[in-house]
Amino acid sequence: MKTRVARHEVRDEIQRRILSGESKAGERLSQQSLARELGVAQGTVRESLLELHWLGLVETVDHMGVFVEGLDGKKICEAYLVREVMEGLAARLACGHASRAGISELRAMADKIFEYSTKQTGDNAALDRQFHLHITELSRNGTLTRLSQTTRVLGMTVRAFRDPGLVHAEHIAIIDAIENDQASDAERCARMHVQSAREMIESQIRQGTFVPQWVG
Repeated sequence: MKTRVARHEVRDEIQRRILSGESKAGERLSQQSLARELGVAQGTVRESLLELHWLGLVETVDHMGVFVEGLDGKKICEAYLVREVMEGLAARLACGHASRAGISELRAMADKIFEYSTKQTGDNAALDRQFHLHITELSRNGTLTRLSQTTRVLGMTVRAFRDPGLVHAEHIAIIDAIENDQASDAERCARMHVQSAREMIESQIRQGTFVPQWVG
């Protein structure tokens, strides 16, 4: 296994354990134990934990080690605020860059997301992440793409309860604006789409019903 691939796989596995609740808040993460369990060098685990620290999923305490950070609605909403700006920018930059094939792929993904949502089949959450990341890739901004891949991580703990028809309409509006090279409309639609998801989470927090739930 190549070191670079191993680091990503190790990071994703530790990340899954944290976001799914398998690794609890306050739990100490032993680099030695993780390296032995996952069959990689301690240096690989250390690099993976550094990436997770940047995401706010782990905390390093001097002379004590690395611990799982608590995951709450406030932290998730903060991530959605950042996503709102970044995905709006991605949609704006995608205008003029997206090919016919790229637009067709986005439409196919949006339709498939709607189908999965209404029939409750398929991995809807994963496909939705791919849809948004594909728009970011169409922006042709490498820095934005890398940042988007990380800021979307906390979204893997949010199960959407929005109307599938409404979500589909929002997706199509973003695609139409990109296809028609309407940069301001594309940015506005993308930002409103993420904002609606954040407001859903905030409403659940106020009602005391929000619980982070792994949907990776």
